Amino acid sequence: MYARAKTCKNKDGSLRVYVQIVEGFRDEKKCRQRVVANLGRLDRLQAGSLDKLIESLAKFSASDWTRNS
Repeated sequence: MYARAKTCKNKDGSLRVYVQIVEGFRDEKKCRQRVVANLGRLDRLQAGSLDKLIESLAKFSASDWTRNS
C-alpha cells in the first residue's frame, strides 16, 4: 500500500489535490490499483490533520518513528 496524490480539475479550471491510500495488486496478469481510503484534500490535510494522522498510524508500526524536533 502507498499514498497517492490525485489531481482533479473543477469546472472553473482550478485544481484540487486529494490524498488516497492505494493498494496495488495483480488481476489476471495485469497490474491494478484499488483505492483503500480517501484521506481528503491536500490543502486541508497540510493544515495540521495530516501530522496527527501520521502520528496515530505510527503507533502500529514496528519501526521507531519518533519525531526529531
